[in-house]
Amino acid sequence: MKKIVSLLLVAVMSICMLAACGNNEPVTFEKKKAATMQNQKYASNHDAQVCDIYLPERTTLTPVIVLVHGGGFKFGDQGMTVIQPVIERAVAEGYAVVSVDYRKSGDATFPAAVADVKAAVRYVREKAEMFDFDTDKIVIWGESAGAYLAAMTALTPEVEALNGDVTDNADHSSEVAALVDFYGPIEFYTMQAESDALELGKDFNGESSFESAFLGQALDKDKEKTYETYWGTYTDKLPSKFELNAWIQVGDSDARVPYTQSENFAKALADVIGEDNVKFGIIEGADHEDDLFYTEENLGDVFEYLNTVLEWTK
Repeated sequence: MKKIVSLLLVAVMSICMLAACGNNEPVTFEKKKAATMQNQKYASNHDAQVCDIYLPERTTLTPVIVLVHGGGFKFGDQGMTVIQPVIERAVAEGYAVVSVDYRKSGDATFPAAVADVKAAVRYVREKAEMFDFDTDKIVIWGESAGAYLAAMTALTPEVEALNGDVTDNADHSSEVAALVDFYGPIEFYTMQAESDALELGKDFNGESSFESAFLGQALDKDKEKTYETYWGTYTDKLPSKFELNAWIQVGDSDARVPYTQSENFAKALADVIGEDNVKFGIIEGADHEDDLFYTEENLGDVFEYLNTVLEWTK
């Protein structure tokens, strides 16, 4: 009889846990203690709108990194191997991490993925009290396609059109304090010319390219439509007291995205937010998704920068 009761209790608890997840409530965790929660829903449009949450052991409010994976807007998820060193280092530094997935180009075209990532930042604000997030210290960090989504999120906090069909937590802002961009594509319309200049042998304008699939048509088909995907199109909509600190880093042997995308982005961004607020670096000999970005030394440099601009001490 006792065994049957025990089994029933386990079954009831399991059902409750599943129900809690289905209702967008996080699994149980002990306040202030380190914890990991997977596949938490941050929006309600699609199954891909989930995130994994990593909490450090904490006694005060913690800064939080919204981490956005790459994959050509077509592949990958929030648990990709390439971003694991960032998660591990961030938690060790006392940061919380919200690693997000988003709709891919096979699910929906622009601005769907941008809208998703913006919604993930709003979710961070919605859950701030529950998870001890410091909403004045939100960092958005992306690699490759995720760096594009991170940059667009950071630089269009008040552009309603880019919220797309996602209305979850609409009463919260998607503004962030800092951006980290590892080797991201940024200005799609110029990618072909830059690739040709560097002799990369890439066809970015073809309808089957990652960026064209993300847009929903060939990049060179309609210049105006393609520039709807560019952060610089929306600078007149930035808040009057807009502040952002940005770390932009690329390898000069990048064979997948012209490294000049990052170089040009850093220069253009400095004109908008100030040269002192942009940290740009080239890792000599580094390719796309190169391990050189994820060494202890390089990640240490990134976190030293973030700790400084956020005025954060563990």
